[in-house]
Amino acid sequence: MGTSTAGQTRESGTGQPYADFTRAQKLTADVQHSIDNAFEYQPWDEAQTAAGTRVRQALANAAKKIVNSCPPSPTRTRALNMCFDARMLANAAITHRGRV
Repeated sequence: MGTSTAGQTRESGTGQPYADFTRAQKLTADVQHSIDNAFEYQPWDEAQTAAGTRVRQALANAAKKIVNSCPPSPTRTRALNMCFDARMLANAAITHRGRV
């Protein structure tokens, strides 16, 4: 996947054009398509499922270590929430193959 400037359409890695809607300056047809695609259900293939499992296990282990090592506190809660957020963001990166 090549580089792009604000709002340009580029190759998505899946053979479909992808407009970086996070940097778009106008709501073009390509940008609308990319937004719709980002919010639709995207089933995972075998490689994505394996990657998701590795990420989920790593972050679950991190959360367990935080609970086991850190006293209950608002800061520990934030650390655990960040593990959860990291899982969700990693899932999105896997799902959209790094496009979003």
